[in-house]
Amino acid sequence: MTTVAWIGLGRMGTRMARRVAAAGHSLTVWNRTPGRAGALAAVGARVAPTPAAAVRDAEVVFLMLADPTALAGVVEGPAGVAAGLGKATTVIDMSTVGPAAVGRLAHVLPCSTTLLDAPVLGSLAEAEEGTLTILIGGPEPAVESMRTVLSLLGDPIHLGPSGSGAAAKLVANFALLGTVGLLGESLAVADGLGLPREVTWRLLAYTSLAAQAARRRTALEADDFPPRFPLSLARKDADLVVAGGVDARLARATLSWLTDAESAGLGDLDYTALLGHILRSPAGNHPGPDRAIPAADAPHHRWDSGCDGWRLVDPAGLSVIEESLPPGTVENRPAADRSRRFIYVLDGGAAMRTADGEVALRAGSGVHVPPDTPHQIANPGRRDLRLLVISTTSTCPMYGSSLTAWPTS
Repeated sequence: MTTVAWIGLGRMGTRMARRVAAAGHSLTVWNRTPGRAGALAAVGARVAPTPAAAVRDAEVVFLMLADPTALAGVVEGPAGVAAGLGKATTVIDMSTVGPAAVGRLAHVLPCSTTLLDAPVLGSLAEAEEGTLTILIGGPEPAVESMRTVLSLLGDPIHLGPSGSGAAAKLVANFALLGTVGLLGESLAVADGLGLPREVTWRLLAYTSLAAQAARRRTALEADDFPPRFPLSLARKDADLVVAGGVDARLARATLSWLTDAESAGLGDLDYTALLGHILRSPAGNHPGPDRAIPAADAPHHRWDSGCDGWRLVDPAGLSVIEESLPPGTVENRPAADRSRRFIYVLDGGAAMRTADGEVALRAGSGVHVPPDTPHQIANPGRRDLRLLVISTTSTCPMYGSSLTAWPTS
């Protein structure tokens, strides 16, 4: 019998932890929302008041959190996992958070801790049945020592050193999300070209999308997408892929669709609800010069601490977003990607921060941000800051590596 702590009891985590308890292991659990621990307490698990208390006597600690922020919040701090680890323990992070978050986790855990990153492929049924595919990064001896307990959950596959499992999960999810996005757009293109839908389904059976088209047709026609993998988490994963620093233009397009779908209220549905969202989008989705584009009608999203964005235009190669930042707001993390940006202040005052320093912007002035330039916007004023953010992926030579503000009035 192994002494196990399980941190994070969402729909996947609860099913997986229940299998550990059913195998006879001593199980202690913690969840941010305590009520979710009731089902496991009913089968003999001890419910701890804090993450630190949950892991104090554990030989193995499983982490199953939603995103990098949740992972850091649970592991760090005086009541966090790292503070409670008092002996040589193996920590198995099954969250989908990417290799950067795994690196941070390794840095904050005690030196005596062995860390494996082990995100999974599969959903609720596979978690219930113990048939998940487990993608593992970390030292091989540690993987072998954990194989018995991991096999309760599925098929453990060792891919390489620390971070390999986290990286592999993002690649797998990008392939999945990109394929669904491509299917949606293929159907939309066929509609736009006047092909009857039945003809389109027959055509797709002869393409590389055949399996996905056959699998998704029933749900799409019924407009019924029960959540196996919530769209909000799919959007988070696409965001992690785009943040990886690769010129992944299809990933950015997929992220754009997922962000719009989440803003339209589909975040709690299955990620395949993206298909219906794409098909419900206006034909072309990018009005010509004969049609005004009011911000009130544009796809809306909220980000950071009460900031708002309205995606006014988003064809291939161009993005125009109006943003609003409350007084005192600073972007949570610097942005940097392969896009070229021009940020223009419509109202209020902004501070643009980069490694080179800070540029003050007033209403009627803008700033050029070259590709791959980490930058961060702040609103130091006492009223809302309104911005226009124009982005494009450019193949032109970079003109200038620092920021210069250009007043227009």
